[in-house]
Amino acid sequence: MGISPCKYPGCRDSNGEPYLTSLGMCEPCQRRFTRLLGWLVMDWVNITTEMPTPARRAREILADPTRVYGHPAEWASDTAAEIATVLNGTHDTLADLLGDTPPPHPGIAERLRVRAAWYYLECRIPQLAAADFGGDMAVEMKDLHGKIRSSLGLTRPRKLLPTPCPSCELRTLFRTLDAHCDSIDCGNCGHVIREEHYPFYTRVVLDTLLEQSVAA
Repeated sequence: MGISPCKYPGCRDSNGEPYLTSLGMCEPCQRRFTRLLGWLVMDWVNITTEMPTPARRAREILADPTRVYGHPAEWASDTAAEIATVLNGTHDTLADLLGDTPPPHPGIAERLRVRAAWYYLECRIPQLAAADFGGDMAVEMKDLHGKIRSSLGLTRPRKLLPTPCPSCELRTLFRTLDAHCDSIDCGNCGHVIREEHYPFYTRVVLDTLLEQSVAA
């Protein structure tokens, strides 16, 4: 691949232009892409475990503007399904390009498709960044993540996560997300999940949810 502008949405150098790279996306934007993937997975976790209520403006910016939602569960169900579809589709497209085993098909449970997509994509961001469709996938994920935040009024209260704190082992980990911050910390001991540990922690959350689903 020759030198070309970084395809990650919003990439800008000091002159306001995308960085030039031979990787499809520059290395800082590949790290942003990894964070974005994790944020979208955690959006799915939040929506499926907490069923948050969308703000009044949500109807204006939902994926299906023709549908009127009479209950938060309907919005949560449709939004979670949309996340699973985007992740599963990205997984399928990249696996096809690389000649890998296809992901679980859309008839398989959301938990399994989301978990499979995270495990597959998180360690293949460089390949996804280099693919012709990588930029389009990043735009789709970023738009969906932004739409979910906007639907919830840009600022969400602290959400209790379904896994124990790695420090004190109590189930008091909270995720806080607003327009400028996405963080995870323990309400009991104050332990903070550092950004570089998000990929590992996302795996723990998904594995915990899958185990709970099997046990139920």
